[in-house]
Amino acid sequence: MSEMFTPSAQRAMDRAEAHARRRNAAAVEPQDLLIALVDEPECRAAELVAEFGASPDVVRRALGANPGRDDFDGDQPTIPQSRTLRAVVGEAMVQARAVRSGMIGTEHLLGGLTTEATTTLEPVRKAGLDVEMLRERLTRPIVETAVPIPPLDVAPLDLVDPTRAVDLGRILDASANRAREGLRVVEDFVRFALDDPGLTRRLKEARHRLAETLRGFDADLLIGSRDTPDDVGAHIMTRAEQIRENPRAVLVANFKRTAEALRSLEEYGKLVDVWLAGRFEVLRYDVYTLEKLVLTAVHSYRALGDARFMVLVGGLPTLGDLTWIVGEALAGGADVIQLREKNLPDRALLTRAREVRILTAQARARFILNDRPDLARLAGADGVHLGQHDVTVRDARRITGPNLLIGVSTHERAQVDAAALAGAGYLGVGPVFPSATKEFSEPELAGLAFVETVAETTRLPWFAIGGITERNVERVIEAGASRVAVSAAVVKADRPRVAAARIRAILDGRAFDDEDEPSGE
Repeated sequence: MSEMFTPSAQRAMDRAEAHARRRNAAAVEPQDLLIALVDEPECRAAELVAEFGASPDVVRRALGANPGRDDFDGDQPTIPQSRTLRAVVGEAMVQARAVRSGMIGTEHLLGGLTTEATTTLEPVRKAGLDVEMLRERLTRPIVETAVPIPPLDVAPLDLVDPTRAVDLGRILDASANRAREGLRVVEDFVRFALDDPGLTRRLKEARHRLAETLRGFDADLLIGSRDTPDDVGAHIMTRAEQIRENPRAVLVANFKRTAEALRSLEEYGKLVDVWLAGRFEVLRYDVYTLEKLVLTAVHSYRALGDARFMVLVGGLPTLGDLTWIVGEALAGGADVIQLREKNLPDRALLTRAREVRILTAQARARFILNDRPDLARLAGADGVHLGQHDVTVRDARRITGPNLLIGVSTHERAQVDAAALAGAGYLGVGPVFPSATKEFSEPELAGLAFVETVAETTRLPWFAIGGITERNVERVIEAGASRVAVSAAVVKADRPRVAAARIRAILDGRAFDDEDEPSGE
């Protein structure tokens, strides 16, 4: 495959493998390639990275790489490329084919990284690299000067047989249209109904990657082969296609439509260019992930509804104390109760969980059990909450089944992204302030800045947590939170019902007077 790369790009690929070998990795990852690119000081990629705000030292520090270049030793066993890196190289090939040389240069590899490995670039972006402007600089020439050219090797298409070429063009054109349409339908819902910036960005990136990959085909072949009036399938419609019961059904149908179209592009694309076919394969798997993220968000919105006020209870001496506090919190306006017990035997914990389940069901509130997906299922809880050191979302899901909410505590941006990708139904965001129930060192406090970051990142339901009281909850709301979780502010209050009602009133944007103390009736 070395004949596809310019000499400097090939050296970067070799050094990326050497870097992966030095860190004992099982596969060469995008970060290995980025480090290798900036270590080639005279290459175009290194110049562009420096131009847009990041020196080689900045990149290395951001990615946690050791100082010094990595020399390639061809005598060592070859380390395979990860799936993401293969997608990067595939994107680089598409960009390279947009110019007449067709050779993959370092700037094309960098363009592949900005398109296919955005997660890898996040630490470097935080360190000063303007990734968006860099991506625009790298992709703009492709849009402006793209000229379809045949693959470097002899094209498998037998263009001497015009019938075969037209038939293939019709298949590719129809599949491309279905994939574009399906992604747009989903994006419209995520953008205008869910109002989720993170998912909208992911879907826009998927559409961009689809468009870039489709540029690898001869546009004249696709458009010239189109024959909508004589398409025998254009006027055949099943009853299932005519009925959509709800927005979720629209999403499911269009995700399936997109995946099927991508599979068709992948299979028939092999007759044109195997690398393009590989890019459709990678995109298809990414669409499967997007489907999970979007439908999880829809389920979570439905499961939590307008629930905004969670009270964490636990550590109380008797079952009677627990049921009294839960009753007071619910009467004060709590619509989610989370039971958090760290030192009880399983049988005692399950007994308490079942009591809380009864009280929350009577109040039409949600019940979340902390840490224990097994007992959450036995108690009939609405969900389970996991910390960063508890079982994974995937393992918890195997216990709880598909319908229970799974919440995850997050303390930094990377954990938010990881929890969403894992399928978390909601997030705990904090600690915002020092807590009376859990001790945190100063570096462990996420603070209001983290609340602001999450508010700008996702609309997946999330609760700000950690040291929140009646005195500071307005600051949390101003930072972007619409849901909060408290513990000591209610559990340790002299009048838990009033304490809960005061916080609830602030969340609802209304005044509260002690004379309006809720009766709980």
